[in-house]
Amino acid sequence: MKRHGVIVRPTGTLGATFNPAAAHLDDGRYLLLVRSVPKGYKKIGPVNGFDDAYTAQLSLWEGKTPTKLTLVNADALMPGNSFDRFGIEDPRITKIGDTYYIFYTALAIGLAQKNAKDGIRIAMASTKDFKTFKKHGVVGPDRCSKAGTLFMSGGKLHFMWKDEQNEERTMMSPAPADFENPDAWKKFWAERDIEKDKLIVAQKSGYENFGVEPGAPPIEIDQGLLTVYSSISKNFKWTISVMLLDKNDPTKIISKTEVPLLKPERKYEVKGDVNNVVFPCGALIDKGRLYVFYGAADTVCAVASESMTAIMKALKPFKNDPAAPKL
Repeated sequence: MKRHGVIVRPTGTLGATFNPAAAHLDDGRYLLLVRSVPKGYKKIGPVNGFDDAYTAQLSLWEGKTPTKLTLVNADALMPGNSFDRFGIEDPRITKIGDTYYIFYTALAIGLAQKNAKDGIRIAMASTKDFKTFKKHGVVGPDRCSKAGTLFMSGGKLHFMWKDEQNEERTMMSPAPADFENPDAWKKFWAERDIEKDKLIVAQKSGYENFGVEPGAPPIEIDQGLLTVYSSISKNFKWTISVMLLDKNDPTKIISKTEVPLLKPERKYEVKGDVNNVVFPCGALIDKGRLYVFYGAADTVCAVASESMTAIMKALKPFKNDPAAPKL
C-alpha cells in the first residue's frame, strides 16, 4: 500500500491520538473520530500497560481530502461515570438511514488494575451531525470483548466483533432489530450460543498466529463485503490485511490476503506507546482506491491507500488453517 504519512498528531492537551474511525459525508467532507488520550499518563508495562491516568476520549477531525485533516473538537465524545468511565477506545462508524452509529470499546476499570479485562465491553453511541452524540450503553456480550461494528447486508443486520475471553478471534453474529435498545442486546446475548458465531480464529500464518481482530466496518462492493482487519502475531506485531465476505451470508469468508497489506516499518509505526502497531478502524473507497485509516504505534494516525484492482488481485481463496489456541 502507498503510505500518505501521519495525518493526525497529538496537539494541545492530548498526548496520543490514534485508531481513527472514518466517515465520508454526503457534502464531501471526510471525518475522523480519533481515540485520544490526554497528557499525564504513564506507561508501566508492555503492550497495554498504563497507569489509571490513561483514559481515552474521542476527538473529531475534518478535511476536504482523506489525507489532510484538522482538529474540530478535542472533546467530541467523553468518558462517563460507569461503563466507559476509564475510556472510549477504537471507534467504528456505520451509517444506517440518516444516523451514524459509533461502536467503541468501553473501559469500566482502569488498565492498571488486575481485573481490567472484567471492565472491557462493547458500547454504542449515535449522532446525526457529529455535533451532539447520544450514548446507548453496552451492546456487546457480558465478557471481555472489543472491536464491534454493525452493518446491513442481504437485507439483514449483522454484528462483527472480537472475543477476547479466551482467545483473540473474530465473531459474526446477527443483531436484534431494536439495536438501539441495550435491553434488546442483553436478551439477545442471554439466549445466544456465541460459539456458533466464530468467523475466523488465529491462523498458522506467522503474522496472524496470535489472533485476528475486526478492523474497519465491511464495505459492500460487487464481489462481496470488503473487510479490512487486524492481524496479530505472537511476538506482538499488528499488521493490516483484507478479507472478502459473502454479502448474502457474511459468516462465509470467500477470500483473503495471504500476506499483510501493511506492516509496521516506518519509525512512527515501530516506536510509540505500543511498538510495532498499524491498526485499522476506518476504511473508505474513493475514486477506485481503498483508503485505510490506522493508528500507528498507539500514538498517531496515518493513512495508506491501494488501487482496488491491486486489492482484488491480492485476495486468494480462503483456506482455514487455525493455529493452536493460546494457553
